[in-house]
Amino acid sequence: SWGYSAAYFHARLPTKKKVQTQEAFMEGSIRIMVATIAFGMGIDKPNIRNVLHYDVPSTVEEYSQQVGRAGRDGKPSSCMLYLCRDDFWVKESFARGDLPSRQSLQRLLEDVFSSNTAVKLSANGHKLINLSPLKLGEKHDMRPEFLGIILAKIELRFGLIRAITPEITTYRFEAYPEYSTWVKSDESREAQAIESHAEKLKNWHTINVNVIVKNSGLLRSDIVNKLNDYNDRGLIRLHTLGLINRYEVLQELPSTPEEIKQITDQLYAEMEDRERDAMNRFDTIRNLLTDSHCLARALARYFGMDLPSGKSQCGHCSYCLTGTPAVLPPERDPSVS
Repeated sequence: SWGYSAAYFHARLPTKKKVQTQEAFMEGSIRIMVATIAFGMGIDKPNIRNVLHYDVPSTVEEYSQQVGRAGRDGKPSSCMLYLCRDDFWVKESFARGDLPSRQSLQRLLEDVFSSNTAVKLSANGHKLINLSPLKLGEKHDMRPEFLGIILAKIELRFGLIRAITPEITTYRFEAYPEYSTWVKSDESREAQAIESHAEKLKNWHTINVNVIVKNSGLLRSDIVNKLNDYNDRGLIRLHTLGLINRYEVLQELPSTPEEIKQITDQLYAEMEDRERDAMNRFDTIRNLLTDSHCLARALARYFGMDLPSGKSQCGHCSYCLTGTPAVLPPERDPSVS
């Protein structure tokens, strides 16, 4: 409403929208970009005049890359960062919040290694285990992203499993008016199986592909191809649900409490190291922004450099201009009245 050309950018934008938005910003038709860290670090636009941080960056490296986008043409540019004590509390909570209890980690591994999860053989003759990060996360109170790290460590650190192509078990689609006529004229077994197995609620249809495969003997790929064909023809709008991560079992999985405890102890120690590293990075960025020093010189010295011509101060950061560091308000009283 103020007449400024602005756009937004985040990780969940469709790829086409991302490309269009980035190109518009680079060519100058969009002058203001409101973005998460998903906005490409490779942006090399020479005339960015201002970089504004509404939140505290996670690391000094991240902050340096982001402010480094300003003034690449050598002309004066401004970088502003809003500090709020709650932002620091959120960052610290994320740094500390991923580490589960040792008992929770062991129970998770017991689930992963349970022989009951081995369901069939892969093309290489290995047993397969199917795991749902969402369900595991809900059961063991862990974020799916953290579960991904644990499973990657089981694969890379211990060589017990290997991730293969995930499998989508459930599809949901909105049927357009032409769908009903088309599917009745489609005499293929795949079309008949889709129509007979679809759970219908008004215009929405839900299909479990694994159930169709089990009941009909059809190939999973043929069913999925048929659904994609309907989507491409504009007969339906297709959505995917129920992503299952699949892993080949490369070695005999631990089964005794002692074997699982041994892996738990090793993983937990590595997770503790990871948490300490995250807290150290958090402390470093906090000190950079709030200590009594020239911000530009502190940033340069972090990377083993100094200011041009051996200067002790840049002369234009907030500390140089005011002679005082940023002061955060006192922490809120956590007591309950």
